[in-house]
Amino acid sequence: MYTKRFWIDVETTGFNTKRHFAFQMSYLIEENNAILYKRTLEMRPDIYDQYEFSKGAENVHGYSREQIVLFQPERAAFAALIDDLRLYGKKRLTLTGYNINFDIRFLKAMFERCSDEKSTGSFYEYFDYMSCDILQFVQAYRIGGIIDLQHIDLESVCRYFGISIADAHHSMTDILNTKAVFDKMIGMAGGHAFN
Repeated sequence: MYTKRFWIDVETTGFNTKRHFAFQMSYLIEENNAILYKRTLEMRPDIYDQYEFSKGAENVHGYSREQIVLFQPERAAFAALIDDLRLYGKKRLTLTGYNINFDIRFLKAMFERCSDEKSTGSFYEYFDYMSCDILQFVQAYRIGGIIDLQHIDLESVCRYFGISIADAHHSMTDILNTKAVFDKMIGMAGGHAFN
């Protein structure tokens, strides 16, 4: 079966897309289980003073406001993203990640701020309406008694599968670890499911 996935993870200044923004975004573009491309973008909105920088979020990812405001403008990062999508996303990509709805909300907010549909295209010109949440697979395996986990945050799941969590909460590390979790689960399923 043909598959084309856009694995994505973002690090943000908080949880609310109106008050916070994604300052780091990493993605893998995969076709038929082969990684075609990977990139990390670090950015700040042009008018970043209108956004909040949560101390709680900073304690998780380790990036200070002072570091983030030195990143490239979001529109420059968005232009790079669009170039990648045009090159690799000729068929709409399935957004894939861990607790993916969080990442999708921030990606959509970026599109709302930066896109000009005439020149860049709309969100759903590049992405499928359906997404793939690896967290839901983990939960299904846990409920089905296939794996025995008390907590299903990404770090706990990585530990369970023996995947290194060094440099966790960097978006590239987290999305590579998410894919590694998925690959382990496919192995448990005999390699046939979800391909």
